[in-house]
Amino acid sequence: MHSLQSPPYVLYNLTLATIPVVLGFLLAGWFKQRRVMRRGLAAFFWVLIFVPLCFIWLAFLPNTCYLLTEWRHFFTDSPLVQLRDTAVTPRQQLEVAKLGFFFLLYSGYGILCYALAIRPVASVLRQARLQPGFFAVPFFLIISLGVYLGLVVRLNSWEVASHPKAVWFSIVHVFHSPALLKVILVFAILLWILYEIVDAWFDGVLLRFRRRSSGSDSFKLGKG
Repeated sequence: MHSLQSPPYVLYNLTLATIPVVLGFLLAGWFKQRRVMRRGLAAFFWVLIFVPLCFIWLAFLPNTCYLLTEWRHFFTDSPLVQLRDTAVTPRQQLEVAKLGFFFLLYSGYGILCYALAIRPVASVLRQARLQPGFFAVPFFLIISLGVYLGLVVRLNSWEVASHPKAVWFSIVHVFHSPALLKVILVFAILLWILYEIVDAWFDGVLLRFRRRSSGSDSFKLGKG
């Protein structure tokens, strides 16, 4: 396997994709504590935890859909291209199929983490009587921008805190490049559509699970 897809590298990316899922559920859980921490020092402590947690979650969130871009190695890395182009025997073709299946699982995990990281936060917004759709445009634009910063500029999530100037200048560069900004906007729209699809899929899975659990989902034959 190509060095870029070595086990440590894959595990590193999978871990980065999992972090925002954990943070998303932590955010949802901490938000529920606001009812018992509404006054005085307790309220200040609640805000002191909640606000940084939001920023950390948002900073790590692009690592989920970043895994979608890992397909570029399958199509452009010389060793993998050569393997595909020279696959003649069944054994060689099986190796190519195994690589394709690996990237499918790899990116699929990122997509699942992407939706799972956002769903609890969207639920929090609805509990606060705020419509998630109202924040959709700037939200998905930030995620798309984050993927660009990681994929092209090669910045990591924690560099928002460790190298804020580098992050800021990279963002400014985007808004001074109309062509680049259009690409990021298009990708943001695609991320929005992707989330809506996967979110609906999760809703369907949960609904089916609840029906099965309650025993109300039974197979019925229509009458002829």
